[in-house]
Amino acid sequence: MTDRGFHSSHSSVRSLKPMDATYTRPKLRWPLDIKIHNLGGQDALVIQCPIGISAAPLALLPQFAPVIVQLDGVQTSEEIVSKFASQGLTPELLRELITRLDDHLFMANARYFAAEKLAKDAFTSAPVRAPALVGGAYPATKEELAGMVQGYLKSFEPPQTKRDIACLVAPHIDYRRGGACYGAIYPRLTESRADTYILIGTAHQYSRGIFHLCAKDFQSPLGTHPCDQSFITELANRFGLERSFADQYLHRREHSLELQLPFLSAVQPSSTVVPILVGSYHPMLEAMRYPQEWEEYETFAGALTEIVTERTKRGEKIAFLAGVDMAHIGRSFGDEGNLSPERMREIGYRDQQYLRAIEECDHKALFDHIAQDQDARRICGFPTMYLVLDVLNRLGSKPEVDVVGYDQAVDYQSDCAVTFAGVVMYRGKAPENAIFT
Repeated sequence: MTDRGFHSSHSSVRSLKPMDATYTRPKLRWPLDIKIHNLGGQDALVIQCPIGISAAPLALLPQFAPVIVQLDGVQTSEEIVSKFASQGLTPELLRELITRLDDHLFMANARYFAAEKLAKDAFTSAPVRAPALVGGAYPATKEELAGMVQGYLKSFEPPQTKRDIACLVAPHIDYRRGGACYGAIYPRLTESRADTYILIGTAHQYSRGIFHLCAKDFQSPLGTHPCDQSFITELANRFGLERSFADQYLHRREHSLELQLPFLSAVQPSSTVVPILVGSYHPMLEAMRYPQEWEEYETFAGALTEIVTERTKRGEKIAFLAGVDMAHIGRSFGDEGNLSPERMREIGYRDQQYLRAIEECDHKALFDHIAQDQDARRICGFPTMYLVLDVLNRLGSKPEVDVVGYDQAVDYQSDCAVTFAGVVMYRGKAPENAIFT
């Protein structure tokens, strides 16, 4: 095998499935995570299913990356082979590649769509949203997880003054890299008088829609937080039932909310939640128009504000709990060049500008900041924070904001960096017409 050539990892090509559209006009399905990873000292092209339809990842030679890009359902297998014949690709190797992809449910065909339907139907009928990260991102047993959470929390003293909280902002990075930030921010939640938390965070997987509700109780090894069914139902009715739950399945493996649950259980174990995932605002950024000019956004933000207003007037206590990270930079995310301490200082300076807009509770300044460079830092929490700030402003009470901590998780070897912060928003002194007090 040459450095640029293809070869089979088997000594002989195993028997292949009958020819159908999967093989004649092969099409890769979506979404998939496709990245180069170092496995045992060698680079490998690793393909994984981020929504959990396929359980096992597939590792391939990196040389297959340009071939996989061609699996668009338009080109024929013959056309694809002809493009790479000089590099050693043969019809047999292409068919074997497609077979392996199909075995992992990575091809857009009837086999995958049947598996997708089964998985989505199972999630829809489940009474709870079960933890997806247990045994991976955190320990599987209650005892081990409780010990880990308390280990992070015990390093920080609970606040001595009692101020009620409008919103707590925590990271959703893994505990290994962000544990200190979780431990610094969550003691503040002991001040909260809320019974219900609008548990809101980043939807990392693509969807045509922006907002995704989930009408399920959220479970972790440390306990179950009931979903406020009446809140979710009312919000869905006002926003639109179909689009509210069209992609509810995105909640199944989304980590931005799940990573909050062990800490929420530790400090507010009896609270109920309103689970919301927020997708991308890239169409707004490209058009350089504020989200309020989009019907989908305005309808959702207006409905959420109305329900919080109505419930607050009835004496209910509601707060936001946002699971968001900030910048994602480096070659691991598609950037050119190498990360350096100087580059991270530049990122830190820009991140402080972003946090300043949050401190000022200025959602339009937040949008303007991101729009300056079309979200070059890939701040995944921006859409969530824009909505939270907008709704708080509509409710009429400008919060007092405290940035508890800011950190950068940098791996210069893999050229990957993620930044994040812990922020608490206290209910400020409200004007006479304020609702959210």
